[in-house]
Amino acid sequence: MWRSAATVATAALKKTVPIAAVSIAAVVVPRTRFSTACEGGCPAHGGTSTATAAVRRKRKQLDALKEHVDFAVFRRLSSPSGPFEGAEKVATPAARSANLKEAIRAIAGEGSDAAPSVVLLGEVHDDTVAHRLQLEILQQCANICQLQGRRLVLSLEMFEVDVQKVMDEYVIHGSIREQDFLQDTRPWSNYVEHYRPLVETCKALVHSNHLPAGVQVVAANAPRRYVSLVSRGGTKALAKLVAAKPEDHLPPLPMPPPSPAFLQKFKEELSMQVPAPAQSSANSGSCPYIGFSYEAIRQVRPEMLEAQSLWDHTMALSIARALERTEEEEKANAPPPLVLHVCGAFHCAHGLGIPEALPHYAPAFRSKDAKTTDKNEESNDVWLPIDDAFPSGGAAKQSEALVTEPVKPKKCPPGVLSIVCWPASVGMTLKVVEGGRVPSSLGDMADFVIVTDEMYDERNE
Repeated sequence: MWRSAATVATAALKKTVPIAAVSIAAVVVPRTRFSTACEGGCPAHGGTSTATAAVRRKRKQLDALKEHVDFAVFRRLSSPSGPFEGAEKVATPAARSANLKEAIRAIAGEGSDAAPSVVLLGEVHDDTVAHRLQLEILQQCANICQLQGRRLVLSLEMFEVDVQKVMDEYVIHGSIREQDFLQDTRPWSNYVEHYRPLVETCKALVHSNHLPAGVQVVAANAPRRYVSLVSRGGTKALAKLVAAKPEDHLPPLPMPPPSPAFLQKFKEELSMQVPAPAQSSANSGSCPYIGFSYEAIRQVRPEMLEAQSLWDHTMALSIARALERTEEEEKANAPPPLVLHVCGAFHCAHGLGIPEALPHYAPAFRSKDAKTTDKNEESNDVWLPIDDAFPSGGAAKQSEALVTEPVKPKKCPPGVLSIVCWPASVGMTLKVVEGGRVPSSLGDMADFVIVTDEMYDERNE
């Protein structure tokens, strides 16, 4: 039976998951300084450190993170204000100062009719503060699930769907060695520093029986070889490849076209951040940004959008399947699992990407305002009110509208809570907010935006 949200949140915050095997200070090392397109990284995800410099650094005992010093939390007050005009835009305050405890209470369902089924945790991939906060949030989610009798699912962009069996053999069954797990799952190069603590926490939870309802780690992302193929030949090339033996872990092809809002975000934020070839590293890095040429991204070619959509839709499908209750859970009328999905901010910020794709695979997330083709039949197209301003007929016609029509970020579907960590100046952001000038991005990016100290690594070297 579910306990009240207030009781659950309070209890969860008072305790810590008893996992002696995992220590934040022991496993986290400082990251390299953040840049929009990090060396060898993926600008679609906010950059990924190659980790070689970090590995060479001497590990040190890190102090506990301090709110308003190492990070600051802000909560959305109203609907996203948009359009996409940069963080400098200041409008009617769309966010207010909050704290991490408030975010945990929101995950537990305090102040709402029901706890969310999905928490989207967006990051910049080499953000040390964000990774330390993720471990704290995961531990608190474990406490919430224990109190509510829910299964906990950690879903990760950093692993591809075709290695799920290996993931289960390591995390759930504990039957294979870590070195074999790493060999066969193709982890990102910053796995040890940034994602191993999450995986090892879940493994420890499984074998400690802390969560009777169960724990799972989901390899959620599209295989990079398929993303590379689509970036060069479109989804038609992938459909032809898998026609003889369909891949059941991939979304049905062709995928729905991107929304006008996503098109504009891709055009204005992603394509403008891609470094010129002379600035790019020859190292492809650990983020699966493979096969994406500089010119193709700058020109916003359809293949680039389809490749990006393949990431988003594959992760959305993985999340939707993780939410399905087992036969035992159905018989026991158990509450739905809680899915914590960790991904690059571009995949979930502004209510675009994964939040838009989820309703295609989990009808429970469809908006109550969904457009219909018949009075009694809901359309298969995911719709939110702002889409009425744009012509139908696919990406080409929608793209033409971008020239004259502003588009805005969206809210996440009901039952989905978004939290985005973003490196910036914590002190300056707090000063601006306290002065009454709240940047619209603090309300546009997510339900909770956590500004992390962009100089944290330098301060802790």
